[in-house]
Amino acid sequence: MAKAPQRPTLTSMKGAFKFPKLTVPDTKFKAEGEYSVKLVVASDAPGVADLISKCDKAAADSLKEAKANAKNVAEAKKWETKYLPYAYLEDEETGEPTGEVEFKFTMKASGVSKKTGKPWTRKPSLFDAKGKPIKDEPEIGGGTIGKISFQIIPYAPTTTVGASAKLALEAVQIIELRQFGDKSASAYGFGEEEGYEYTKDEDDDSTFPDGDEDQSGAPDEEEMVDF
Repeated sequence: MAKAPQRPTLTSMKGAFKFPKLTVPDTKFKAEGEYSVKLVVASDAPGVADLISKCDKAAADSLKEAKANAKNVAEAKKWETKYLPYAYLEDEETGEPTGEVEFKFTMKASGVSKKTGKPWTRKPSLFDAKGKPIKDEPEIGGGTIGKISFQIIPYAPTTTVGASAKLALEAVQIIELRQFGDKSASAYGFGEEEGYEYTKDEDDDSTFPDGDEDQSGAPDEEEMVDF
């Protein structure tokens, strides 16, 4: 049996993380779990065109091989590339290009070894901006800036799925961490104004000094939920 070719491990350009699932695998659609992250970068950033070219070539090679290995002409015609691991972004309202592209990286979280029959698990390695391993995993939210270590893997499981290539996640370097819920004032449209300044010494629990304000008109929790 021929050995699988050794594929180089690549490192992405720096970009913004979108929908990162890097510490807990997503099991909503895949029982074995999947780690994933999308990397958003300017389409003209250094290295982007080269990575897109590598993805396109891997997908084309995968499609060519799938057609060549088809049982007959009819099956060969069914093979096509239905997915690429990158997409040029468009404005949701206008449909105009934003000048950005996103790459999707994934890692299967668990499985069973074909050689030994034993179950295995894995997860992406995390490193900080200095290259040191991160042991206490933080909550990694969207907007985090970082780089991805990955391999380009061709695939062609069935004609329904199609033949293409995927970006197999290996490790992540976090350069600027954003945690869930982290947003700056400017992200909400707030600027600097004269007036009240918060200090950590304030007692956050003492919302009402006397504790006897009338709350009868306040909405219930259910009323505050937009169904």
